[in-house]
Amino acid sequence: MFGHAESRLFSGLARAFFAISVSLALASCGGGGTEPEPKDPPEITIEGVSNGDVLEGPVTIHLTITSGATYQATLNGQPFFSGATVSQAGSYTLEVLARKDGLTSTVTVGFEIRPVGGNVLIMRFFNLGKNEAGGGGDAILLTDSSSLGQFHALIDAGPAGEGGSDTDYVLERLRAFQVDTLQAMVLSHAHSDHFSGMRDILNQLHVRDFYYNGQIRGFFSYQQTISVAGTRAENRITVAQEETISLGASGATNLRIIPPLADYLGDADANSSELNDGSLGTLVTRGDFSMFFTGDGEVEANTRWRETYGDLTANVDVLKVGHHGANDAVFDNGSFGRSRWLEHTNPEVHIISGNGTTHPRVRSLQYLLGRAGTVTYCTNVHGDIELRVAEDGAFMVTVEQNASQTCEPGADATT
Repeated sequence: MFGHAESRLFSGLARAFFAISVSLALASCGGGGTEPEPKDPPEITIEGVSNGDVLEGPVTIHLTITSGATYQATLNGQPFFSGATVSQAGSYTLEVLARKDGLTSTVTVGFEIRPVGGNVLIMRFFNLGKNEAGGGGDAILLTDSSSLGQFHALIDAGPAGEGGSDTDYVLERLRAFQVDTLQAMVLSHAHSDHFSGMRDILNQLHVRDFYYNGQIRGFFSYQQTISVAGTRAENRITVAQEETISLGASGATNLRIIPPLADYLGDADANSSELNDGSLGTLVTRGDFSMFFTGDGEVEANTRWRETYGDLTANVDVLKVGHHGANDAVFDNGSFGRSRWLEHTNPEVHIISGNGTTHPRVRSLQYLLGRAGTVTYCTNVHGDIELRVAEDGAFMVTVEQNASQTCEPGADATT
């Protein structure tokens, strides 16, 4: 038993202990609750690329953000989504901003993609044989090849064989080169020896952009081709102003398509010469190299390209001679004499797709072969013609056959 004095002492100590305990409890509660744990800003992890990287090929970039956070990402100022692949050559800045619980984090990564090794433009001029559907037909495959992959464009796709009966020919050639996607398909004008192979290609391969001159023509096969292009290609583009195509991912190869002479585009009964003069012109450049594609352009088209688009057509390295080497695609008056068009374009190399019967013509070929310091190649003599262009613009030409033989006019050509 405690005495009275001891009891009072114990009671006082208990009250003091209780007061201290309450005071400590209140202090720990902050006046009513526990102190919140400090929060960390959201974490951002970027996989696939690091700041300062110089890459030799495409890269797929994945973003990982702290659970529950929101984020936004941009690549060179454009929205970017995790898992996207960057394949075009160039310099890039990836910016990622994440938010959670009022806190933000940002990460910025700069990198480059530079193609290396085997960076070349290959242009293949297919020999369509003795095609009597026209002067020989055109089918030219352009391939930008680098460590970033192969990207293809096709200018025209005529049929092959006697009478132009084989409309699958160009499709099979594309398959042989393992082409499954065309970044661009260009129809120069509304003649069957330039379009009859296109329907099969459009139906069987992936075509992103189809370009044509908008010609109206009352010819079912042509109407069908344009209709199929409208449903099968991602985009069907009527060239009403200059169109620029950067072919492939290297950024080295560019196509500039010149809008057509519009005089006859609205005439469904336009004659052959008027259809020819509505041809799209296409300038292909790579480094210091340039080549101009003429379709079947004749006197009016040549004059317009020379006078209105002289900055694009002057002093090219290679000229795809118009209308399969016809006189009306070379001479100012369409028959003989002076060629201000050849003086203006001044190419080192002439390439002719001719059937070997009606084309090339005698006078135009004599003029071309007589130009000093130039070389002329013809599909009717040399078969397939291949032109390779390096990134700096250096180029070389190889032929399938008869490398030492000079071009010859068509066997039935008399003028």
